[in-house]
Parts: sequence; C-alpha cells; structure tokens
Amino acid sequence: MTRRTFLFAIVILLAIALVCYIGYIVKSNLPSADDLENVQIGTLPPTLPDPNNYQYYGTLEEAVANNTLETSNVTYINEKIKLFENDKFAVLFFKSNVHGKDTLYAFKFFVREIDGTPHYSPPIVGANIMWAAHILSVKNGKLDELGEVRLSISRDSLRLFRIDDTKNFFWGISQSENAKKLKIEGQPATEVIEINMDGNAGYFWYFDDLKTTKEPIFQSLTEYKEGDFIITMD
Repeated sequence: MTRRTFLFAIVILLAIALVCYIGYIVKSNLPSADDLENVQIGTLPPTLPDPNNYQYYGTLEEAVANNTLETSNVTYINEKIKLFENDKFAVLFFKSNVHGKDTLYAFKFFVREIDGTPHYSPPIVGANIMWAAHILSVKNGKLDELGEVRLSISRDSLRLFRIDDTKNFFWGISQSENAKKLKIEGQPATEVIEINMDGNAGYFWYFDDLKTTKEPIFQSLTEYKEGDFIITMD
C-alpha cells in the first residue's frame, strides 16, 4: 500500500467516524420513546375532590411548586401563557421544560378568597403536550394544518380545563401561522397566542365557548368528512 493510498484510507475512516458521531448527537437530541407520550392527562374522579382538603397559596407559582400530580409532575413555571379564573376555579396554561424540550402545560386549581385576595390549591388536574412529540405526531400522521387542529379537538378530555361547565371550551396548539385565522363552524378563535417552542414559533389557540351541537369525533384526521366540524384557516 502506498503512502498516498494509506492516507486516503485514513481520511475515509475519519469521515465515516464523524458521520456516525453526528448521527449519534442528532439521535440523542430526539425525544426518547418514553418522551413521546404526546399528551399526559390526569383525569378528575367522578366527583370533585373536597376543596377543604387542600392548603391554599397566595400565588400560582407556590401552588405549582406544591404539585403532587403523578402524570404532570412539573413544579415550576417557565412562562405563563394564559390564565382563566373565576371564584371557584383557575386554569393556567404555561410553558415549562421536560428533558430539555419545551412543553405546554395546563393545570386546574380550586380558588378560595382569603383576606380579600384569591388563593390557589395545588393542581387538581393537569395535562402536558411536549412540542417535539406533537410535531412528531403530526408528521407521522401526515397531517396538514387543519389535521393538526382536528388532532387537538379530538382530545376531548382536554375540555376538562374549562372553568365554566356551561361553556363549550376547546383549545390546542399549532405550528402554522395561519392559526391566527382559525375558524371552527365559521366562528373565529377567541384568541391565538404566539409562543416560542424549542426555538420555533408555535400558536396556542382557544375557543371560550364554541356554539355547536357537534361532538369532537372525527372520521378522519387527514380530511373533512360530512358531519365533522368545519375548520378553516384562510
């Protein structure tokens, strides 16, 4: 083997090693199988817990710090996104982090007035959507921007996070800037909030009270079927 051939072989081996190393780094930054549970939800029991069994805190930060939910066990708030509140319940949507990945959380609390100010129980129900896992779900399901909305709506249990049972509350997240023009059954979203998720723009949207008699059940997430919610983004 000539010196030139030998050096060429060494370069090739180093190049292969570098490619393998880069591949390892990329793979290690992807969510693991354990992380890819797209939505984790703590369901409420058939009857609500007794509000008197809780200690109440003067801030939501303290209430979250005392979280005991097993399915959504985060104890800190990175960024508040939206708070819904009345004299009985509060629901906070906020951003936190799981294994280095941005995650959208929803927590529901009891509210009690103490010394003229609202105080909050620890979370009584919680859900989280990891952004990286959400993107992977959309990709694997081959969903377009409307399919992504159908995916959110089909998680009917997420409607646990309304503070008024008389209202038809829906919410979700989207990768599409067109979410700013989202309409369901011809009704515009109550609000669309842009949030930074893993360095990319995401959009948290909600309908405070969608006027419809339809159920959030889709025959297909990839295309509209007669009887489904009519969803537009134009």
